[in-house]
Amino acid sequence: MRASLRCIKKAPSGAFFVAAFPVLLLLSMVASATVSAKTAAPDCALAASVKAESVQAEKVLDGDTLVLVDGRHVRLIGVNTPEVAHPPRSEEPLAVDAQHQLEQLVRKSPLYLEVGQQPRDHYGRTLGHLYAADGRNVIAELLRQGLGFQVAIPPNLAHAECYAEAQTQARSSGSGVWRHAYFQPQPSDGAGLKGGYQRLQGKVSKVTLTQKVIWVDLVGNVSLKLDRRNATYLEGDTLDRIVAQSRARPGSGDLRLEVRGWLIDRNRWGGQMRRQIESGQRKRFLVNVSHHSQWEILPDKTPSH
Repeated sequence: MRASLRCIKKAPSGAFFVAAFPVLLLLSMVASATVSAKTAAPDCALAASVKAESVQAEKVLDGDTLVLVDGRHVRLIGVNTPEVAHPPRSEEPLAVDAQHQLEQLVRKSPLYLEVGQQPRDHYGRTLGHLYAADGRNVIAELLRQGLGFQVAIPPNLAHAECYAEAQTQARSSGSGVWRHAYFQPQPSDGAGLKGGYQRLQGKVSKVTLTQKVIWVDLVGNVSLKLDRRNATYLEGDTLDRIVAQSRARPGSGDLRLEVRGWLIDRNRWGGQMRRQIESGQRKRFLVNVSHHSQWEILPDKTPSH
C-alpha cells in the first residue's frame, strides 16, 4: 500500500497508516535536430507543447546561472552545479568545467527560455529551462555529463523525470561529480558537516509524524523535513519505508538513506533554536526533502550468511 503524506496520521499500535508563447517558427528550425536527438534518450528537447521565448545570452556567471542581453539573470531549473569562487569561499572542483560547458551550449543564438511555474527565486532571478539553438535541453546536457546534481523543487517540476534519467546516465558511467572524491557522500554523523549543497548518507534513528510535517532524524546531527504539501512528489517506496519506520522503536531497524540537498545550519538562527540544539531537542542540521528524486534507500550492510 502506497503512503500519502496527506493522510498519514499517528495511528494506534498495529496500524500502518491512514490512508510566454508557443514557438511555432522555432519548431520548423529545429525539427531535424529534435528527430536525431530521439535516438539518444533522454533528450528533453524542445517540444511543440513547450511555451518558450527567444533570448540571447550576454554572460555566463557559473554552471547554472547566466545573464541575458535584456538584463535578466536566469537560474537554470533542475540542476545545481559546483560553486565558483565567492571569497572567502573557494572554488569547488569542476565548477569551471560546468561554467565552460554552459558557455559552449549558449554561444549560438537564439536560445529558448521556458520560464518556470514559479517564475522567480528570492534573489529576483528568473527561473527557467533553457534550450540551445538546436533545440537541445541545456540542463539535461549538464546533468548527462556529470557537471551537477539534479534539483527538483515544487512547483518547478517540468521535465524532472527526464532530468533524473540524464543524471542516471552520468552516475552509471561515473562521470563528473559522481567520480570526483570531493562530491562523495558525507556521513550524517561526521564531524565536518557544513552548510550548502551536500550528498549525505546515514541511518534513520527516529521518524516523527505531525499534522503538517514528517521529521526523519538520521544518526548524528541531521534531520530531514518532509512537508505534507509536497505529498504528491514524495510518494514512493522510500516514503513507504519511512512511514513503517515511524511505528518502530526509536533506534531500531537498519534503514539507511542517501539524501541530496541543501544542508541548513540551524545553529546560525540563534535564539531559541540554538538553545534547543544545545539541549538535544533539535538536530543542528536540516535538509528539506520535497521530491522523491532527492533520496534513496541504501543496501543493508548486514552480511549475508
